[in-house]
Amino acid sequence: MNNNSQFANENNIDEKTVRRIREDNKYQISLITIMRICEAQNIKLSKFFEMVGL
Repeated sequence: MNNNSQFANENNIDEKTVRRIREDNKYQISLITIMRICEAQNIKLSKFFEMVGL
């Protein structure tokens, strides 16, 4: 399993989404995707936004 597949599976998101996030600098990640990643990583959404400086 490649890194994109593993990340997608571990975070309950589509592998195509992972590729877009990593390869397309203009891709705008959806809030739902951010929420899924945060949930899978046991990170509160507020903490995520704090971590990225928003």
